[in-house]
Amino acid sequence: MAYIKSMVMQGFKSFAKRTEVVFDKGINTIVGPNGSGKSNIADSLCFVLGRLSIKSMRAAKASNLIFMGSKFIKPAKEALVELVFNNTDKTFAIEKDEVRLTRIVRRNGQSIYKINDEVKTRAEVIEALAQAGIDPHGFNIILQGSIDAIIRMPTEDRRKVIEEVAGIAIYESRKEKSLRELEKTEERLKEIGTILRERTAYLKNLEKERSQAQRYKELEETVRRARASIIQKKIETKEKELNSVVKSIEDKIKEKDKIKEKADKLITEIDETNDKINKINKGIQQATGLEQEKLHDDVANLKAELEGLRVRKESFENRNNEIEKRIEELKRSAPELENEIRDLRGKSPGVAKRSIELKRKKDELAAIEDERKKIHSLKTELETLKIRIRDRRDQLSKIKAEGEYILQQITNYSEDLKYEDEKSCLKESENLKIKISELRKEIENLNKEEVKNEKLISVAESEIVKAEKVNKDINSIDTCPLCQSKISESHKEHVFKDSEEKILNANSVLNKSKTELASISEKRDKTLKGIIQIENKVRESESEIIKHRSLKDKKDQLRKTVGNEKELEDQIRALEERRVKLEEKTSDLGKFEERYESKIMEIEEISSRTEENIDATLMYKEQELEKVLNIIKRSVRDSEEVDNSVNEIAQRLEEKEKNLEEKEKQEKELNERFKKMFEERDILQKKISEKNLNLSEFQTEIRQIEDQTNYLKIGKAKIDAEKEAGEMEMSEFAGTELIKGSVEYLNERLLKAQESLSQIGSINMRALEVYEEMKKEYDLVYEKVQVLEKEKLEIMKIIEEIDKKKTKTFMKTFNALNELFSANFSRLYSKGVAYLEVENKEDIFAGGVNIVVKLAKGKYFDIASLSGGEKTLVALALLFAIQEFKPYHFYIFDEIDAALDKRNSERLAGLLSQYMKSGQYIVITHNDAIMMNSSLLYGVSMQEGVSKVLSLKV
Repeated sequence: MAYIKSMVMQGFKSFAKRTEVVFDKGINTIVGPNGSGKSNIADSLCFVLGRLSIKSMRAAKASNLIFMGSKFIKPAKEALVELVFNNTDKTFAIEKDEVRLTRIVRRNGQSIYKINDEVKTRAEVIEALAQAGIDPHGFNIILQGSIDAIIRMPTEDRRKVIEEVAGIAIYESRKEKSLRELEKTEERLKEIGTILRERTAYLKNLEKERSQAQRYKELEETVRRARASIIQKKIETKEKELNSVVKSIEDKIKEKDKIKEKADKLITEIDETNDKINKINKGIQQATGLEQEKLHDDVANLKAELEGLRVRKESFENRNNEIEKRIEELKRSAPELENEIRDLRGKSPGVAKRSIELKRKKDELAAIEDERKKIHSLKTELETLKIRIRDRRDQLSKIKAEGEYILQQITNYSEDLKYEDEKSCLKESENLKIKISELRKEIENLNKEEVKNEKLISVAESEIVKAEKVNKDINSIDTCPLCQSKISESHKEHVFKDSEEKILNANSVLNKSKTELASISEKRDKTLKGIIQIENKVRESESEIIKHRSLKDKKDQLRKTVGNEKELEDQIRALEERRVKLEEKTSDLGKFEERYESKIMEIEEISSRTEENIDATLMYKEQELEKVLNIIKRSVRDSEEVDNSVNEIAQRLEEKEKNLEEKEKQEKELNERFKKMFEERDILQKKISEKNLNLSEFQTEIRQIEDQTNYLKIGKAKIDAEKEAGEMEMSEFAGTELIKGSVEYLNERLLKAQESLSQIGSINMRALEVYEEMKKEYDLVYEKVQVLEKEKLEIMKIIEEIDKKKTKTFMKTFNALNELFSANFSRLYSKGVAYLEVENKEDIFAGGVNIVVKLAKGKYFDIASLSGGEKTLVALALLFAIQEFKPYHFYIFDEIDAALDKRNSERLAGLLSQYMKSGQYIVITHNDAIMMNSSLLYGVSMQEGVSKVLSLKV
């Protein structure tokens, strides 16, 4: 159990300086002369515990609690009291072993509360104390002159003190709660009965409107389902078209792949034919010499190049791979031939001399070859650049077509829009929704007015029935049922007149209410029609919002397309500039070709000269090596030439056209001599020309298929957009059940439903909701009544059970306290007897609790007639009985023994000694006997208006 460890006072009343008082668990006695400030310690305890009554702390106002100053000490600015509790058993809901409670009051009356130096509100402090079982106004705190308060209080209040000790307040609160619930239940029953009667008539009127509203709703749902089904059919049609287009694109790609396969096969056949021509050329070369073969090659190559230009460009990659493989094979065989030739040259001095000259010529050829490679590289770059330019132009054309299509879509969307932008549309939609809300409120008000008029009609009809009954019954009675006197004719006339007046007034009210009802019905129908129109406008505005958003997306897409278009134009412009520069750099290619051909002829001439004594083996090996090297060079040159464009070939043809006529004459002469071989070669060359023509046709077909594919892709994009628009429109009908059938059937059903809707007229759609709500309420009333009746019985049982437990607990506590009270009084007053008595034994809580005292000679005394000392003894006996039954954490007694004589004071000290083991007592006294039984003594003195404390452990 928590107890007070210490208390600090500073600036509180007469304690000007910081004064700390350390308390023990037992009896702590505070002594001192009158006026020294002893009672200020008790006041400080009440102050720090949160009492608000300044008068109970013997002050007129809060500022009087602050030290007022003396001759030598200035007045304090504020008063502080700090109370420290031992909390090792965690009586307080705080984890620390000590709880420091602080209260500060300033001269402006402001109070500051703290718990463990943390600022709190008074309510939080009181709650923390209550959780620990400490009450600032409890009976454990008895200030000076208030010992007999428990004696003077009314008997009912004394009973409540015992109730508090017994802890039966919880039963009372439960009973009050149950009674409140019972009262609420009965009120609800009355309310529900009234509502039920009012709504029964209203349901009949609503049923017809509900039937029309249901029909309208069904038709409206049919319209919605039909529209959704038609849109879904369109989406499915577009999906089929889309699948068809995708299949056509796939077919075109497959067709293109087949043609490309044929073209690749044709390229292979052309290469094979060229190989045959090369073999024939080789045979002619062996027969006619290198010069004649070169002449024929020039003529044949010039003719073949015109036909094979496109083929060579398309077959670049395949031929290049073959050439690289051939070069690798030849490069592997060249070192072996060089080693054999080196051995043979050591045996033939003539061959060595010719080799030196041949090496010098080859070095010169290599230098020319390097320059020629650079120009060919630039030429290759130029052709690649032209291809890139063509690709960029194709892309630009596609993007422009796409931009035009998007622009057309934007134009189509813009033509259907009513509002300038999405913001205006949203604003209009919100305004329409607000109007709908206002109209619905108006309908609710009209419904209330309708109920009100129906009530008036019901009352008026009832009045008419009563008045007519009175008129009918007045003639059949002779004696007044009220006054028991005979009814006279004048009395009857007065009754008739009064009844007729009531009937007239009731008819007036009835007619007026019926007129009001008709007006209300008309207004409601008009309002509902307005709601339907506005809801249609809301749907239109929401649909337009979706269009605005789609339009915004299309505009963003168009801006992106225009940006891509500009970017491509910039790229094309940069590529064109680069093309012009490259064409300037490659313009000297013809000169390098002439020098290259000339140098090759010189090397071939040196290679062709032989001496009769040259070893046949050496010559064969050298010629074989020369052929390998020439083939390697030709292969490299062919690889580069494949990348050249048609323009390069055409330029070369123009430069050599003059020489062609002379070479053709020479060729005719050769044809006579080698007619058969030439004819075979011409046939092969004709085949190459035919195949090149076929290859060109294949390439044309490929381009046409690509154009058709692009056109199909544009169509696919358009169908995609239309399908997307349909899906967007379909999103408005999410969750709608679709109708099976053809488009014609759906359109017919939609038209019929719309016609039926237009014929229905004004509809009260709210009747559906209102009817269902009213019907549910009507169905639930009986169930609610049963539940409430059952609850009422349960509550009555609970109240009865609470009363039994409350009475049992009270009497148990009462008997225990009575026994302890009597025993304590006997100890304090040996010649007397005292006990508690219930005023109303039949109903304990209808009366109070009396204190019966019997002193010497068997005489019973009234409490009011006892002396001050006797009252004190009675009060102390009862307080100690409560302490023993329900111990408090601590007790504060301020001069409770003031009215006791020495003998009774000694008895009181003995009783305190008995209870000191079960509680902490802080006693302010002048009694020596109490001082002798104390654990700690505190002497309080005053000097210059300032109180001081001195402690002594006994």
